[in-house]
Amino acid sequence: MAPSKTRRAVFTVHGMSCVTCALGIEGRLGKVDGVESVSSAIMLNQVYVDYDETKIDARRLAEEIRKAGYANHVVRKTG
Repeated sequence: MAPSKTRRAVFTVHGMSCVTCALGIEGRLGKVDGVESVSSAIMLNQVYVDYDETKIDARRLAEEIRKAGYANHVVRKTG
């Protein structure tokens, strides 16, 4: 099995305006295979996702955020 390749994606999430919104997004992403950690900054409208790129990519993470009802785009990917 290939070693883990952890990356971080930072998403700007439009409409994430409260703790409940942030927790909903974090909870949804936290259940996705390959996601290692999720955190958010409501005041910045950003969500930070550490993920194993051998299991998932940033495009799929963005789709999960859209499925939760929020428009978003990747601001930055690192790793």
